[in-house]
Amino acid sequence: MIVRILPASKGGIYSNVGSSGFLVTYLEHEARETGQTDRAIFFDQGREGIGREEVQQRIDENVVGLQKGKPHFHSLVIAPSQDELRHLNDDPNKLIEYTRQVMENYAVNFGGKRHKPLTSDNLVWYATIHRSRHYSGLDDAVQTGEAQPRQRKEGEQTHVHVIVSARDRSMSRSLHPDAGSSRFNYKTWLAKNQHDFERTYDYKTKISEQQHWERLDKQIARIDRAGLSLDRERIQLVGQHHAYSADFWKGMGQVEREVRQGKVFTANQAYERLQETVEPKQKINKSRVGGEQELRTYEAPGQGRPNRIDESTRPVLPAGNIPAIEKAEEVDKNVTRPEVRTTHDKAVSKASRNDKPSRVDLSPLLKALRFESVPETGDQARNQEDDYRRRIKRRR
Repeated sequence: MIVRILPASKGGIYSNVGSSGFLVTYLEHEARETGQTDRAIFFDQGREGIGREEVQQRIDENVVGLQKGKPHFHSLVIAPSQDELRHLNDDPNKLIEYTRQVMENYAVNFGGKRHKPLTSDNLVWYATIHRSRHYSGLDDAVQTGEAQPRQRKEGEQTHVHVIVSARDRSMSRSLHPDAGSSRFNYKTWLAKNQHDFERTYDYKTKISEQQHWERLDKQIARIDRAGLSLDRERIQLVGQHHAYSADFWKGMGQVEREVRQGKVFTANQAYERLQETVEPKQKINKSRVGGEQELRTYEAPGQGRPNRIDESTRPVLPAGNIPAIEKAEEVDKNVTRPEVRTTHDKAVSKASRNDKPSRVDLSPLLKALRFESVPETGDQARNQEDDYRRRIKRRR
């Protein structure tokens, strides 16, 4: 299920700064192609069969309070996969029901601590169902020459277009989904939409091997157009080995970005970068067991049990204090034992750090050092009188 907020390029079909008339006219193109120009093709939260005049008028008038240069409305697309369409039997009523649920989630996602919760009744929005799609110049098939612009795409292509005002119905609050995650959490909205579809229609998302291959082919084609050719079969084997995990696709995206940035120049660099991204990383966990610090290397989930120290090779030391350990070491001096610090060791060490040496009276020594040597004999002055005589002689 693809649910997107379409980018509004200036001057394009989805330009949203001015009137909605151009977009509303485009959304009617399928009705014009089938000759049903008089049919009201739009629906909203509670009604169906709404005409284009009401849609354009309500969207264009609901702009009071918008800042200058800000979008007046936003465009959304809801595109189920072909497998999801087959699961729904391509039933338009179910698509309408699901679209209303998506817009309910859209309104709720604007709630926050500073604002009261919203519902879809607070929005001004309209939607229509399209049954076909056409290739554009941005599609990979057009760039590789496999299709032409405006050529109709094969298979079931039913999807829903939504136009929603950037102000709530009371025109007291602006609703911009691109204002940041604190205002509108895009990922939460997408996850809620997918969950509601699976729960409501009892659908289990399935991705076939063929779908993985098609996605991989598109990404390899983009990398090739960026200037680097990769071996499709080799990349495919890496993807199969890692079951096309999220890390694998993340690695492919990183390779594509770095090729465009000029950081990857050869195929071998791309393979190495992809391998670094998807290979499980080893983690070192430090834990104390029995007073000993062990280093244990853990592998990624599913790659085996952790490597532990072989307990059979570890010497068995008797419990007790330092004499007991010394006695055990004398029994077998050939065994190399890890350094073991018992509770007694820790207590002794702590006590030795806390004990302060007794104070020594140094006053006699300092008093003796006050007297210099006697000049005649070279002996040390024994008392104050000897020192006095020495000073008198020096003055003379």
